[in-house]
Amino acid sequence: MAHIEHEADRLALIRSLDLLGLQGAPDLDRITQLAAQALGAPMVLITVVEEFEQRFISTVGTDLKATEREISVCAVAIESQGVFEVEDLSQDTRFANFRTVTEDGMRFYAGAPLTLSTGVSVGTLCVVDFEPRRLSDAQHIALRTLADLAVNQIQLLRMIGRRDPITGLPNRQQMSADLAIRKRRSMLGSMQLVVIDVLESGASNRLTQALGPGPAESIVRQAAFRIADLLPVDAPLYHVGVARFAFFLSDEDGDGLLGLLSAMRKRVTMPVHTHGLDMAASFHAGLAPFDGDSEDDAMRMAVTALHAAVERGVPWSHYEAARDASLRRQHTLATQVDAALHEQQFHLAYQPRLDLATGQVAWVEALLRWEHPTLGAVGPNEFLPIIETTTLMPRVTQWVIQQALRQLADWDALGHRIGVSINLAGADLEDGRIVERAFALTEQYGVEPDRIEFEITEGHWLQGEAVVSQLQTLRTLGFSIALEDFGSGYSNFAYLNALPATAIKIDRSLIDGMEADGRRARLVRTLVMLGAELGLRTVGEGVETEAQLALLRRWKCNEAQGYLISRPCSSQDLRRFLIERVSTPASTS
Repeated sequence: MAHIEHEADRLALIRSLDLLGLQGAPDLDRITQLAAQALGAPMVLITVVEEFEQRFISTVGTDLKATEREISVCAVAIESQGVFEVEDLSQDTRFANFRTVTEDGMRFYAGAPLTLSTGVSVGTLCVVDFEPRRLSDAQHIALRTLADLAVNQIQLLRMIGRRDPITGLPNRQQMSADLAIRKRRSMLGSMQLVVIDVLESGASNRLTQALGPGPAESIVRQAAFRIADLLPVDAPLYHVGVARFAFFLSDEDGDGLLGLLSAMRKRVTMPVHTHGLDMAASFHAGLAPFDGDSEDDAMRMAVTALHAAVERGVPWSHYEAARDASLRRQHTLATQVDAALHEQQFHLAYQPRLDLATGQVAWVEALLRWEHPTLGAVGPNEFLPIIETTTLMPRVTQWVIQQALRQLADWDALGHRIGVSINLAGADLEDGRIVERAFALTEQYGVEPDRIEFEITEGHWLQGEAVVSQLQTLRTLGFSIALEDFGSGYSNFAYLNALPATAIKIDRSLIDGMEADGRRARLVRTLVMLGAELGLRTVGEGVETEAQLALLRRWKCNEAQGYLISRPCSSQDLRRFLIERVSTPASTS
């Protein structure tokens, strides 16, 4: 018997490939006939070893279609690496009492496992004789070669081009072909396309790094078997991605479909035993309407719904037109960033930070704005996350630094000496050139590095040695480093030790309502005291009331930023604001 941890894989693959449907295939029959002639054997079989039976899909010398697995020599042979040979079965204690030996007179057996490209052995090519004998070395090679031919033929008939090699299920190409046939026969009505993911990419990557591809493939294979087992006969399951499956069902019974998905989720997430471990698949599904007009669009819609389910942490989600429109808009914006740079659609707004000791403005934050020619003003909360996922982010940041330093030089000429704070994203430090670019621009515009502050936010991108090294170099050159949204994340305090920070910007979610919330007020006061103890400037973000400003001043917070002080404004409006602040006493807002 095959190792139990691989047996479920074997059985799933046999079923999904429908190997029993190959019975009578002429190409396989020619191989068994050739084997009988080449090896002088009265009986030759191509077998498939199932859970309880051994099935014969091609035979010479017998009309039998199956025998019980418990009297199958092939069930032992599939575990061998080469040819498994028994000179006299009646003299081997493992097989001597088999009915095929005691009643049918079998004496000699030689079988080579049929191992598919997935590494799973599904059966054997075996020769049987009724007299004891032994194969020569040349005959061993011939049997092994013929077994390889049988494997190749099985894969040609069942896998190549239209079957996934891991699960053996029909693939996306076969799904397209099947839908085309159904459409020609007018068999497509109102339907639902369901797309299911059974393994999260992060978990799959970690598993593959630790143990190789086998365990992940095993999980996917067994999950596929469990899904297919619950589908109606007329609803085939297709393998359309690494761990992604799809099927179509009539749209008439919505409650029935949801019940089916619930049952699938229960089955799929049951433990899978593989490679000595008990592991479990995940389950997320997306549903989209489909009438046969556009398979690609239906697939896109279903995948959109699938990702919505993942993001919301729910098992499945239906397609939503509004979410789809938002995603399409994001794609449109992503493709137009380069044009926005060249056509001067971007501009900077500036939000001042008030020095609470002097009442003057020492720093301003440079904020990127996009005036799109057809969409109008696009908010930074919408376009910045999009740009951060593209290779254009470093170019956009360089443009921001260049514009901000040029503006600083202009303000200097007018007698307003202030510093500017600029946001950095993870993509800005990936190519390792941020130090070179930033320092070159300070030289070009004659602005000292200590008047430039780079704001960074908590994220996985901050954990790499290369990132920390670049930030330390920026600090050595005189640039300031501020930790933005401080107090809102899990890793903020760890970053205080790891990064060369010069300032912390207390997150607006803590400032908001602190004048009426004692617990929140104590937390903000503690962060201000911590900053002072560590020699860091502290900035309160999102200040919107006089009471909030008064508390920050009382606790000796260094600076405040928010709508109470000023909304983001143009460079001209900021200059007017700076002039007004010159005559404002330090004790007032």
